[in-house]
Amino acid sequence: MKTLPLLSTIGLTLLSSAALANDYANEEANGKEKKKPDQSVNVTPKSASTDNTDNKIEKIRVVGSKDSGLELSSDKILKVPGAGNDPIRAIESLPGIVLARGFAPAVRGSSPEDMYYQSDDVPVGNVFHIDSFSTFHPNLIRSFELKTGAWEAEFNDAIGGVIDTRLKDPEIVDPTAIVDFSFLRTGVLFESKINENSAFYFAMRQSLVHLYIEEILDDEEQFQFDQAPINNDYQFKYVNYIDADNKLTVQATGSNDEVALLFDDDSDEVLQNPDLQGGIGVDQYYHNQSIIWTNYSNWGETKVIANRLERSGDIVIGQLLDLDAKTTDYMFKVKNNQDWGNGVISSGVELRSQTVDYAVTGKQQPCNNEFEVCPPSYYADTEFESDEIDINFYNLFADYDWDLNADWSARVGAVYSYNDYTEETFVEPRVTLRWQVTDEYRLKVAAGQHHQWFRQYKYLSSKFGAPDLKLSQSNHYVLGIEYVGESDYAWRLETYYKDMDDLVVSNPLLQVNDLTSSPSNSEGANYLNEGVGDAYGVEFLINKAISNDWYGWLSVAYSKTERVNNLTGEEFRYQYDLPWIVNLVSNYEINERWQIGGRWRLQSGSLYTPIISADPVYPLDQSGNPDAEQEPIFYDPVEAAFNSDRLEYFHRLDIRLDYQTTLWNKETNIYFEVLNLYGQKSVEGYEYNADYSEKEKEYQFPETPIPSIGIQIIF
Repeated sequence: MKTLPLLSTIGLTLLSSAALANDYANEEANGKEKKKPDQSVNVTPKSASTDNTDNKIEKIRVVGSKDSGLELSSDKILKVPGAGNDPIRAIESLPGIVLARGFAPAVRGSSPEDMYYQSDDVPVGNVFHIDSFSTFHPNLIRSFELKTGAWEAEFNDAIGGVIDTRLKDPEIVDPTAIVDFSFLRTGVLFESKINENSAFYFAMRQSLVHLYIEEILDDEEQFQFDQAPINNDYQFKYVNYIDADNKLTVQATGSNDEVALLFDDDSDEVLQNPDLQGGIGVDQYYHNQSIIWTNYSNWGETKVIANRLERSGDIVIGQLLDLDAKTTDYMFKVKNNQDWGNGVISSGVELRSQTVDYAVTGKQQPCNNEFEVCPPSYYADTEFESDEIDINFYNLFADYDWDLNADWSARVGAVYSYNDYTEETFVEPRVTLRWQVTDEYRLKVAAGQHHQWFRQYKYLSSKFGAPDLKLSQSNHYVLGIEYVGESDYAWRLETYYKDMDDLVVSNPLLQVNDLTSSPSNSEGANYLNEGVGDAYGVEFLINKAISNDWYGWLSVAYSKTERVNNLTGEEFRYQYDLPWIVNLVSNYEINERWQIGGRWRLQSGSLYTPIISADPVYPLDQSGNPDAEQEPIFYDPVEAAFNSDRLEYFHRLDIRLDYQTTLWNKETNIYFEVLNLYGQKSVEGYEYNADYSEKEKEYQFPETPIPSIGIQIIF
């Protein structure tokens, strides 16, 4: 069977296996806005203006090096080739970022589920749609910062990384609208003042691929859409400048995704796993509303935040899983930044209440596919559970960032966390020390302890999970040097080490490995905190600010990531271990109307577990023994060592051409992109027939050059 290339684009590859059961993330945490702008390395052209009163996208290109990560902002990320006019997708161009399933970032040896996302001081339900596009209108994104290790104390629920997105505030301007249209999605952004002290904007986007995807499907595909992939998102923000010292912000964001596939009964997917009969599908949404009061006084800046976040995830995977879950969070948070002595102290308190309401019917086959190849679900019994779980979280945090003397500065912080579900208490220190070696070079060393809440509903389940699990923890260590001179060039060299403890692994004694057996220990826990891991590497980033009409950056990363299952003693490379990743991005402004750019990426091939043979699984006769005279139900593959082989190197070049003009007397930007310009065919895996006797290479999308075009009009 041929692989449908477009499936990679719309994210449906994440639906193509039972591993999806492990992907309904329950991401919770808090974020923090950048605290000391003078501590960042902003490479800004001397001739550029920050005046944005003409309501145009500002033209400053910035790559900033933060104490805990990297920050990108402005027009630079909006026009990264291959990102489809989507700024957050440009994250792939930063050092060492691995995109799982084509869109979910994995940072420094952690899972994509170990990430936390926030926008404007509140958590975000979903940052990416399942077609890989982000859930924010591109013209609203002021900046986003990727925090990669030993970040500030306020971020207290992630061991992988943090993406902190900042959306623009509404401007006191006359009504303005921006309309976007491409073959993949359309959107509108409306912004207007209400009076001289208040303004608002509202943005909404709708995907379009559902209108024509069935027309371009290969006739050989062994499935059909029960629901063609469709998604939408919205953002609303209202700002009232009450007086010189007080500001009120009301904001709301949300997104929705739906897709469902029906497999033919004789498709390879169903023949390999009969539990997939009936198809697979996802229906998920989130809605987030918050009120933020900001006050400026002798006590500095104080924010009082009230937030409600509702997320729903309905997932169906044939007979394997039918999950209907909704999580509702209420958060109250107070944070304060104020000058104190030679620095700034940031502190706050957060109270959060979470209700998880779910009903699930699924196979009782515990497995974490980050540590093993899951046994066939067909062997296990089907169970049902319905429950409502209430959890309360309490967090106190503080950071002090100050100048020790003319050459040395430091940030010292800690977070206190407690939840009444696991009843664990965490007191986690964070420390950063900076030495200004010369006027142009700065050395940094940082360390921090981190933990995170469970990312999967099943771990909270008394029937499918393990209520006695502890939270996973990690220690981060960072050493770096950066050039912060007056040149158009800036660079950063950083090395890191991260260890992870109390990772969740499945209990092999509760797994069923054939039709005639049962769990060895039915009284044990489905999952245990018996996984550990480490990751280390070095990252180099050099950025050129715009001068002589061009800008760009080069990033090179080398890393190694390992896991150990203490239950089985297995040691192996982690599935997102890609030793080498290189990105080269450059844009050239031909003149005031035309701009051209390119992005080239090289990375090591992904790890995979080879299949060396397969055993037929026969129906049982009346005596309960396999009946070899009948046709096999399916074939159970026999694998080599877990993650023991690696695919070939991946590389690709994308280009983009922008043309600034006017249509109907309105400012217009027309952009043209070509993905995979030189048609590189990069293997992303293998597809086997029903008995695993034959295999075909599957290639990453696109296998050939793919052009696309989009248009944006400002009314």
